[in-house]
Amino acid sequence: MKLTISILSVFFLIITIGAPPVVENVNKDKANANSKEDSSDEMLNELEYGRYLKEVVEILENDPQFKEKLENASIDDIKSGNIAQHLGLVQHHIRTKLDEVKQREMARLRELVGRKIRNLSEKERMELARGDPNGKNIKDFLPQHIDHQNSESFGQADLERLIRHASRDLDEIDRQREQQFKEYEMRKEFERRAKLAEMNEEERKKSEALHQEAIEKKKHHPKVNHPGSVDQMQEVWEDVDHLEADQFNPKSFFQLHDINSDGLLDEGEIEAIMLKEAEKIHDDTPEADPIEKREEMDRMREHVMKEFDKNNDRMLSYEEFQHGINTKEAQNDQGWQVKHAN
Repeated sequence: MKLTISILSVFFLIITIGAPPVVENVNKDKANANSKEDSSDEMLNELEYGRYLKEVVEILENDPQFKEKLENASIDDIKSGNIAQHLGLVQHHIRTKLDEVKQREMARLRELVGRKIRNLSEKERMELARGDPNGKNIKDFLPQHIDHQNSESFGQADLERLIRHASRDLDEIDRQREQQFKEYEMRKEFERRAKLAEMNEEERKKSEALHQEAIEKKKHHPKVNHPGSVDQMQEVWEDVDHLEADQFNPKSFFQLHDINSDGLLDEGEIEAIMLKEAEKIHDDTPEADPIEKREEMDRMREHVMKEFDKNNDRMLSYEEFQHGINTKEAQNDQGWQVKHAN
């Protein structure tokens, strides 16, 4: 499954919201390792060509030579589409399957383009037929995740286009979701104030008191360890994994939290480690908000990856993890600046 992990780490783990649901006890999570695949499916559904992308990835996953090239490729080679130059190594029966998938996608796109053209006004259709330079062009209707110049087979250009467009489109989804969270926060405050306006003085005072209590609890929550610090790891070891403090061992900790035993900590597994810290801030308050809690875990996970992930593949090897917790910053816990403390 390393091929799927490597490609999808570009397509899906590139965005923060693609991580699987986090559970309190990671020991129980081994039965739910497939939740990451469910999250990937959910993200694929946000792409108009998501089904095609998934089929291509699943087919390439079964070719050992291409898989080996991918395992040795840098994240930049994958994300840029340069990995596609090795498509010639793919076995004949794999290429045949890729050709078939492309033919189905071409048929779907022809239907899609036809539908878009039928929805044009008569004037727009006439401009299109004449090739009016000031009007719509047929290229405007053609999705660019596929090589339209080669309608017979799936080639290097197809894989390059697919990877580049998926990376770009998912980056845009990420940007939109960040904006949606900001809008959510503003809408939440607007609705709170609107409700206050409908209350009598006594109700308003009571509601404001509860709101201030929630703010104060967030300000005076239990100490939040710096994400990725030794103190944080040891606290998870003791309170979540229920192991003896004096038996803490980084390698054992890594293996315990490598839920799918692939030798890597992906972003979902890292977020599971961050859960306890986020709970200190966002649980047990009058206005506990799971969306804000999710955002806090995203920030913590992003910080750990920035500090630990040296090859930028959005996963941590044991070597990266070991190096990270041995740094001066990890040894000297500086705490964490809470985003939603006021």
